[in-house]
Amino acid sequence: MTLSQSIKKRLCIALASLLLLSSAAVLVGCGETTDSPGSVTNNRNPSSDGAETDGEDHRFDGINYHGREFRIYTSINKLGSMGNSNFLIEGDPDLDGNLVNDAVMERNVAVEEALGVKLVFIPADVGQMEVQADIKKYSSGGLDEFDLIINDIFGLGPLVISGHFRNVLDPECEFDFDRPYWYRDFMEDLRMMDGYQYVLAGDFFADILRSAHLLLLNKDLYQDYYNRSADEVYDLVANYEWTYDKMNEIITDKYVDLNLNNTVDRGDRFGYINGGSWGWFIPFSVSGNPPYIVRDEEGVPSFSLHEGDRANTLAAKMGLLIHNESTSLEFGDGTMLNAFTNGECLIASGERMGSLENPILRQMESDAAVLPYPLLFSSDEKYVTSAHDTTEMGFILTTSKDMAFISVVTEVLNRETAKTVVPKYYRESLQLQCVDDEKASAMLDIIHDNFDNSFILAYNNALGNTVFDAIYTAAHDNREFSVVYKGIQRAIDKKLNQFINQFRRQQGI
Repeated sequence: MTLSQSIKKRLCIALASLLLLSSAAVLVGCGETTDSPGSVTNNRNPSSDGAETDGEDHRFDGINYHGREFRIYTSINKLGSMGNSNFLIEGDPDLDGNLVNDAVMERNVAVEEALGVKLVFIPADVGQMEVQADIKKYSSGGLDEFDLIINDIFGLGPLVISGHFRNVLDPECEFDFDRPYWYRDFMEDLRMMDGYQYVLAGDFFADILRSAHLLLLNKDLYQDYYNRSADEVYDLVANYEWTYDKMNEIITDKYVDLNLNNTVDRGDRFGYINGGSWGWFIPFSVSGNPPYIVRDEEGVPSFSLHEGDRANTLAAKMGLLIHNESTSLEFGDGTMLNAFTNGECLIASGERMGSLENPILRQMESDAAVLPYPLLFSSDEKYVTSAHDTTEMGFILTTSKDMAFISVVTEVLNRETAKTVVPKYYRESLQLQCVDDEKASAMLDIIHDNFDNSFILAYNNALGNTVFDAIYTAAHDNREFSVVYKGIQRAIDKKLNQFINQFRRQQGI
């Protein structure tokens, strides 16, 4: 992947290049990279098994569904500082002239004209748990109301074991998951066992990219503290030296009683800010890449956190961040982005790619950098990016029978999104001035190419929300993770076995 353009000012640094790339290079399947000579790689051992995508895609030429409706159940409920991603799905005819919205509308028209379909959007303003009951109502009632569902994995993930969704590996489908607009590895990690896959993740499902967790670093503060350019942090990342230990070292002794009231409180400056509680530490728990699951010869998962010492080390390193005297965990009330832009911290977490759309970042007086979450060890093979447990993904109800029709339209929606919407979204909606900066550009390439550990993100809720909580508890309480884990191991193993057995019964396996 050619590292071309980056962003000149403030958090502008890395955003643009990621999606100014050609559609053949944008958002390759997770873990797959193509690097130009001299570029910064985002994986020590990049794979190259993606499908060849040079030239035009003629697979669906000549198909005409003669105005048939393609019905999409899409989410419009807002969550956190990044709001909702439906504007990249449905578009708004009233926003004519908005370049991103025009790209979305252009994409939708292109798909309709290419296949002779009519896209119909059915918006749902329901939370991540309420959506379960809504979907059950349609599937259990045998109602063929939708061709495609887009909603939170937190709420819908648990339904994959109970027969509400179609297997997207069904021979009737015409999906080609080797195409670069699909996130193949991400989807495969969500499978119940080999041959059974129920979740769709790709460019059209824009919330996945917008949910990618990242760190923000105040470049001006870094230079003030260290009397060196903050660009050296990019080199740490490129050289696989951006670790938990390095992050902890950078934030240490950076607390300043800015408001001079002799009290550690809001208005002071911290080395690092976070919202506190286990939910805010999900991206650390994911990026640390402990062995959450292993799969047997049938691809059936089982928990493996007790194997080796990696989970113990992860909890200990997280504990150092939590208990660093320059850390504040008091920003869980939605003020973290404001605090960062006001210069109240050197590093802020808890934000995602979608947060970068916020105009307050463009108004920030200081320059900012976007960084991936750190490695646990400098010997690790790759950085790992976390989506979120409320990320909106794609599903197909069992009551939707025409899998060939659904897969063809969904393929073309993904293809046209990569071609039209994704580049325009980053280039135009953020109105960023771009300059050549390969190092900064590489940061976002690293983030978007390395989603992983999606299984635990999707099913932690169904398994009692105890796995991430155990890691955070060990870190927060300065306890050995293996001791904490021993207290929950039997329960979560039992839950996962019940989960898999229910799936097997449902499938008649």
